[in-house]
Amino acid sequence: MTEEKRSFRINIVDVLITIVIACVIAVGAIMIANAFGVDASTDKESLTVEYTLQFNGLQPEFAEKVQAGDAVVEAAKRLGLGTVVSVQSEPYTKDVYNEETGMMQVAEHPDYVTVYITIAADGYTSDEMYYVNGVKMAVGTGISIHTKNFCGTGYVSEMLVK
Repeated sequence: MTEEKRSFRINIVDVLITIVIACVIAVGAIMIANAFGVDASTDKESLTVEYTLQFNGLQPEFAEKVQAGDAVVEAAKRLGLGTVVSVQSEPYTKDVYNEETGMMQVAEHPDYVTVYITIAADGYTSDEMYYVNGVKMAVGTGISIHTKNFCGTGYVSEMLVK
């Protein structure tokens, strides 16, 4: 009986499949890193960011659900966004069309309030943008948050960087 020698051969199809699998893994790792707010920038300057989130058209009892000292978590990525410093509310107003005068005017809605939640957090600046735990902070940016007894989507209406 003769023994056949097995030789090691590299097949081009095997190489291509290996390259495709490596690319898929690399893209997956980048997507996961972005989903968890990993910022690869090396030139970060640490600072304190105090920002105010505005929530329009809430029922008044929701304004009482948030207290100073509550931890704030970003709803989608579950990243810490700081601690509540203060909570203020005012009557909810909106622009309505007055048919008699043909003009827009401000009207107060008696059953709703606008809630302002001020949050302080450690952040950093990178590429002329401000971030808190990987979440971009800028006036006008919409952010969904959770606290111990409240969740909602508001807009950054004010920012103070120290």
